[in-house]
Amino acid sequence: MTHKRTGFTLVELLVVIAIIGVLIALLLPAVQQAREAARRMTCSNHQKQLGLALHNYHDTHLVFPPGVFCDGLNDQLNSPPHSMSWMPVILPFLEQTALHAQLKPLMESMNSNAFPSDLMNTKIETLMCPSDPNRGQTGEVHGVGPPVPDFNDGFHGNYLLCNGNEEITTTTDNNASGMFYYLSKTDFAACTDGTANTVMAAEILLVPSNVSGARDWRGRYYRADHLSSIVSTRLPPNTTASDKMRTCQGSPNSPTYAPCTPDTNTQVIYARSQHPGGVMITLMDASVQFVSETVNTQTWQDLGTRSGGEVPGDY
Repeated sequence: MTHKRTGFTLVELLVVIAIIGVLIALLLPAVQQAREAARRMTCSNHQKQLGLALHNYHDTHLVFPPGVFCDGLNDQLNSPPHSMSWMPVILPFLEQTALHAQLKPLMESMNSNAFPSDLMNTKIETLMCPSDPNRGQTGEVHGVGPPVPDFNDGFHGNYLLCNGNEEITTTTDNNASGMFYYLSKTDFAACTDGTANTVMAAEILLVPSNVSGARDWRGRYYRADHLSSIVSTRLPPNTTASDKMRTCQGSPNSPTYAPCTPDTNTQVIYARSQHPGGVMITLMDASVQFVSETVNTQTWQDLGTRSGGEVPGDY
């Protein structure tokens, strides 16, 4: 009597498992690419909204906001809104009218260091790149002392405005080559290189500020006296060279590598992203472009200036 076989042999089962494994291995990169494409599109949309918000601010005030309002290292400790960046004043144009309404009287009466933590820590989705796993960093209250009470770093964002193509200092550089810098008051007329040839904003990678009690100021909007809210085109996107910031951290062992060297004299933040091969930028005409990390250094530097007279090459 013969018996009809109803199951799989071990060899057949192993073959099926191997085939499934190969199919998953082929499918996974495609899924990851599709997800990154969606994240990159969202990042592009966010930067577009930022560009339009700055245009609307200019239409209202006939000037762009300063890259940084005041320098806390000089004699302006009692001059509101001490150390604040460009970000809080454009909130109404980023559909954050309620937050701006709460902050506005504080901007007129106190140093931004002393803004309430719950307001400063409000995360603004439009200023966050979904490709950065560290997006949405907020700072912890870290001590008490004059001239203000509890200092709080507040919300950190992925998008910074361009100061030009140089390193800058926190105490003297109030006329950098780009559109946004310490106490800048530029308008469209200042952009003689052309709005389609000048960088308005670029993205950076954020680093957690609570590792081993350390802090990282890059992307900090409310306490920007150390120029943590502006980015430079001195070196191409995703450079392996270190940023320079008074207080920062960045480990080469991190999957989101954003190296930084603490420096009390000079400051520079370079454009970086988790988008494969480059970064997204917003030009002064509010258009958004992807720039390869292999872009010619001179071309990238030319894009950072507002009135250098250069004609940037292809990118």
